[in-house]
Amino acid sequence: MLIISLLLANTSYADMSNVSGYVSMTYSSNYVDTNDHRSIRNLNWSGNLNYTFSDNTIYVDSGGYRVYEDDVGTYLTDTIIGIRNNQYYQWEETGNIGYAIQFTLPTSEFSKKDKLYTALRLSIPITNKWGNINYFFTPRVKKNFHKYKTAGDKNLTEWVASINTGIGYQWHDFTAKLSLLGGTAWSYHGTRRDWNYSGALSGIWQITPHFYTALSTSNSGVYFDAERGTVGNIDIFDLNTANYSIAVGYSF
Repeated sequence: MLIISLLLANTSYADMSNVSGYVSMTYSSNYVDTNDHRSIRNLNWSGNLNYTFSDNTIYVDSGGYRVYEDDVGTYLTDTIIGIRNNQYYQWEETGNIGYAIQFTLPTSEFSKKDKLYTALRLSIPITNKWGNINYFFTPRVKKNFHKYKTAGDKNLTEWVASINTGIGYQWHDFTAKLSLLGGTAWSYHGTRRDWNYSGALSGIWQITPHFYTALSTSNSGVYFDAERGTVGNIDIFDLNTANYSIAVGYSF
């Protein structure tokens, strides 16, 4: 602690102004009766640290969660280290195309069980803004690096391709956002998984310049390809499978 204090004391304000991040805690549940086997209740916490230089940002994300149903326990998530530039290419006044490259450190129990060495993900965020409305569209591709191609009877995933898109509206200190995520994956043996998707509707209130709270609801499902089976319905919101969450956070 003394060494850290000395380092911070000798760090210029200009350097510290390049550092930002947040810590947050989220409680999520599907609000099914706790005696029902379908009940889901989790408490998640996460942290993020950024260092910006020129137009680039180096970031670290990590966290954990507490499960209150089925496999009760406290678990860690994977740790992410990456670099991004959200304004690599600009068009007109508000349009931007960026990039993000990140590596995964297998700190979660599940990644350790699957003998994951690391994962590399490339994202291309495309954003634009019209007044108080902002839009984003982000294609992503990820390559996993496991020690083995299988873990027990499970064929491990080698490639993941996905698209994350959404729209938001900001009014004073309140932001409403609708986001959609869809994608598919391939095993090391070349077998493609069914398409999966998730949707979320959230409202974020910036209480102070540093403290915020958020309410959200989300849903997910699987879309079966016609040539491989029955075509499934895409229900973006289903009361029977929806999940609800409330979050509080501090940003700096």
